[in-house]
Amino acid sequence: MSLGPFAVAIAVVFLLIGLAYLANSGRGPRPGREVPPNLAPFLTDEDLENKRLNKTLVAALFLSAFLAVALPVYFLTETGRQADFNELYEEEAVHVGENIFQEQSPDNPEGFGCIACHGAEGVGGGADFVDPRTGASVTWAAPSLNDVFYRYDDEEVRFWLIWGRQGSPMPAWGVEAGGPLNDQQLDFVIEYLKSIQIPQEEALAAVDAKVIAELASLAGADASIATAITDQTAELAAVSSAPERLRWAEDLEALLDQVLQGSSSGLDTDLDGLSDDSETEINRISELAFANIGTDATPATTVAANRLILVLDPENPFSTVDETGEPVPDQTAAEGLLAEFGSQILALDPIVANNAGIKATAEETLINLDKAGEARRFAVDFGELAESHFDGNEETAKRAYGLFAANCARCHTAGFSAGWVATFEPGSGAMGPSLRTGRALVQFPDDEDHYEFILKGSVNGQAYGVNGIGRGWMPGFGTVLTEADLRLIVDFERSLR
Repeated sequence: MSLGPFAVAIAVVFLLIGLAYLANSGRGPRPGREVPPNLAPFLTDEDLENKRLNKTLVAALFLSAFLAVALPVYFLTETGRQADFNELYEEEAVHVGENIFQEQSPDNPEGFGCIACHGAEGVGGGADFVDPRTGASVTWAAPSLNDVFYRYDDEEVRFWLIWGRQGSPMPAWGVEAGGPLNDQQLDFVIEYLKSIQIPQEEALAAVDAKVIAELASLAGADASIATAITDQTAELAAVSSAPERLRWAEDLEALLDQVLQGSSSGLDTDLDGLSDDSETEINRISELAFANIGTDATPATTVAANRLILVLDPENPFSTVDETGEPVPDQTAAEGLLAEFGSQILALDPIVANNAGIKATAEETLINLDKAGEARRFAVDFGELAESHFDGNEETAKRAYGLFAANCARCHTAGFSAGWVATFEPGSGAMGPSLRTGRALVQFPDDEDHYEFILKGSVNGQAYGVNGIGRGWMPGFGTVLTEADLRLIVDFERSLR
């Protein structure tokens, strides 16, 4: 523990004692004294200049000696106290930043839900998004943040936090851009992001896995689009059948409600409050519901359709179990089916009310998906690429593409983060400029300048290449990619025509 606070405390005690002494010396008459001090004969010169003066001087000498020792000790320990305070502040800043990053909850009212898209510990994830080109609902690839400071500095990260990324699910978070976070809160988030950065060795070791993942994703692009078309076809069917399903839901809800109101009359073998005839009728209503309301199920409605299934046994008062395996009374299960009809009606009402517009949008989306599948604008001919720019080595050409896809395509390939249904040609341009039609060769006639730019990134206001002015948006990859990999990216970008 630091000695500084003790030194200050002792100095304060001495000061208080001195002040008390002075105050006591000037007090008025006390009980029992006949003559007030101010009326008594004053001290003689001998008393003033010897005893009293000597006491004062000795006290001053000791106090000066104490201060001469205490103040340097306090000064020498100040650096340690400041370091401890900074460490404590950083710990608290990381804690508050983590709270902001997490989901909001009663235990964490400060949460803004960054984790929902970027994953726990910032490992990356996805966000639901409607692609504006196709109209399809996609999962937008949210980047990892546990390695972001290997590419950007503090101010560049702050810029993206403040302004977000237009055309993506990433909103503006800074107050000056209309977001909810002030400067101090942004500082806290940045401190938290710094605290979760993975070691550089780990970032370098992850490169090969990312390349493999990108190549596997490209190989499965056609299947991915086919799945999207199948899902959209089911969605269109569900929209088209919504009016008929709503009618069934309303009719069966009224019928089930009527059955439950008269369910206690008649033979009740299992004594559960539902007559045997009522249970048989409820089973029939459930079958009708699943056949007519649960039709055209999409991934989003399959779970709801399954909730329409109810089979009651007239000889068993607990015919079903809940999600945890606990038995459910038949009366409760029947009431749950009635509530599910109500939920189905609430879900179908707005679809039916706006059916024409929703159906037209779904049809247009399906057409766009079919076009995307036919065009295959994302396709890469690795054989041709290898022959033209990689000395016939197809494996090298594949690695070059994989490196570009993992590190550059998010900004330089239109629709890449939205998935294959929206992806255009590699290097077609998005937030970053297009690299096709020889753009890289125009911007960087010298491939060494091109390499340096990818190595270090752009700096706001500084020139690069031919007539290029940096904004700080282009990250540098020199800390997370080897020179060989960086040069493969250069070769790939210079191959784009």
